[in-house]
This record gives sequence, structure tokens and C-alpha cells, in this order.
Amino acid sequence: MNQFDTFIFDLDGTLVEFNLNFDEIRRQLNIRERYVLESINKLDSDLRDEKNRILKNFEINSAKKARLLPFAKEIIEIIHKKGLSKGIVTRNCRESAEIIMERFNLPLDFLITRDDAEPKPSPEPVFKAIEIAGSTPEKSILVGDYKFDIIAGKNAGIKTVLLLTEKNRRRAEKFVHLADYVIGGLDELETFI
Repeated sequence: MNQFDTFIFDLDGTLVEFNLNFDEIRRQLNIRERYVLESINKLDSDLRDEKNRILKNFEINSAKKARLLPFAKEIIEIIHKKGLSKGIVTRNCRESAEIIMERFNLPLDFLITRDDAEPKPSPEPVFKAIEIAGSTPEKSILVGDYKFDIIAGKNAGIKTVLLLTEKNRRRAEKFVHLADYVIGGLDELETFI
């Protein structure tokens, strides 16, 4: 097994469960397309700003009620004690991610949100994370629960881990083959440390 010095985590669905109601978000934003961020980004600037504010409010409210997934804090602390870099790359807004970091006292080295870089599946936020960590793609690994995580990692040239949960299992059947590794719980990441 390769020795990794940088662990890049997705946030929602990987470390925490936000329970965002995307049907309600789409309804309030009057968006019919599946991917909310991509739909918003197609709009003119005034309308885009208004819809981003609504989306941000959903994310902030959800962050205040979010719960850690099993072994999330423990795996972050294990990585921290080993002196390895760890952080988050998320499609969520910065404020919601900071709420999570503060609520659960997560000792992270970096946080890259959609406010900092083009969102996943773009590899840009992954490259930023690797740069901040002072690492290389060969020594970095990305852990996520959705195809955008795996695609972003692959496009950045790093190894990827797909976290399969009851919530994403059926949807993940379509992209599980893209991941380098598949785990059923965050405790299984210990084998990568």
C-alpha cells in the first residue's frame, strides 16, 4: 500500500450528514435540473447572486443540525496524530463548512469550498488542497461519497476512495468502478495511514 501524506475529504455524505432537501432547494430556486450549482452558474449575475444566497441559507441551516458520520472525528484525529495533512474539499459554501469545523472541533489543515475554487468535479480545488498541504498528487488521496468527488480526484491525478453508505449505495452503482478503492466505513481508512 502506498504511503499517503495528504488526505482530502469531501464534507457532506463523507464526514457529516447535512440532510439537505434538494427537492425543496430546487423548488425554492425554481430549478428543474438535477445539479443545483451548475444550474445557478448558468444564470446572469443578479439572479445568480440571489439564488446563491438562498442556497447558502439552506446549507448554513443544515450545517447547524448536521451530524458526524461514524468514525469521522476519530479518523481525522488518527491522521492528525500521525502528522499527516488532512482537510476538506467541498461544493458547499465556506460558512457552512466552517460551522461544521467549529461545532465538531475538527483539526484540519485546509478547507477548500466553492467560494475558493471551481467546484468539483473540477480538479481545481483538489490541486489547491495539494498545494496548501505541500504535497504531490502521488502522495495524496481523496475520500468521497459521490461521482463528482471521484472524478475530481481522478482528473487531479490522485488516488480516490469511494465511501459506500446506505444513503448512496444504489446511486453509487453507476460510478463505483471509477474509484481506486471502495470502503464501507471511515474506520477502513486506517489501512491507508
